[in-house]
Amino acid sequence: MKVLVISGFLGAGKTTFITEMARKCRRKFVVMENEMGAVGVDGGFLSSSLGEGIEVWEMTQGCICCSMKSDFATSVLTIESALQPEYLLVEPTGVGMLSRIMDNLSKIAYERIEVLSPITILDSLNYRQSHLEFPELFEDQISSAGTVVFSKAENRIERMKASYNKVS
Repeated sequence: MKVLVISGFLGAGKTTFITEMARKCRRKFVVMENEMGAVGVDGGFLSSSLGEGIEVWEMTQGCICCSMKSDFATSVLTIESALQPEYLLVEPTGVGMLSRIMDNLSKIAYERIEVLSPITILDSLNYRQSHLEFPELFEDQISSAGTVVFSKAENRIERMKASYNKVS
């Protein structure tokens, strides 16, 4: 099983990215959804969007980088042995420390679990605000990512065009 972590702040587009990736790749996926609250918000959306053949595993009421660290590791091992997907896509809470998640995964990686380089999704409209409000988390998610993807770029381009037209 290959494990891919897709991080990013709340509203950055992680769930949309996962949905599109799963649709286009057509592989056997399990998606692990981490929500801080008691009720998972994205899990139901993912289940209905992805359809049959893709399992959604929800972990709620804590963060997989700290308070649910051992539960996370156990869940990854359980998914590998019970469901045997080709890929496990992990969507941590938007305020998780990516470096801690990756460190935890490195401890359980073995011949049947391969940890891929993580992806961080940044909202092109709000990344500066995220950096100002949560500098340590922001810098951790960027420096720990193998790839950084900017989402909502089309909205930024439209804003730039509107600003340009006002000046002209």
